[in-house]
Amino acid sequence: MAGLTRKDLKEVFQETLDPFANAVQADFGRVHERLDKVEVDIKWMKENSGELFKKLDDLISLLKSHEEQMTMMQEQIRRLEDRVAKLEGRHK
Repeated sequence: MAGLTRKDLKEVFQETLDPFANAVQADFGRVHERLDKVEVDIKWMKENSGELFKKLDDLISLLKSHEEQMTMMQEQIRRLEDRVAKLEGRHK
């Protein structure tokens, strides 16, 4: 062990760690590519989210309108049923 120099140790470590470092660099390269794709997707989502929210608002408005119409129709049906019951009561 006494015959090893600083240079020898550096070479051993470099030979040992180079494949690992290359693999890590390759992994980081793939991660970077994926992040680029994610950035494109996020940009597209930001550009198109306004349209989506407008359509959601329209849908919610339509749903509220239908709920109001259903409530009015239920009241009309209840009143008609009351009238029919009243008219049937007169005929008995």
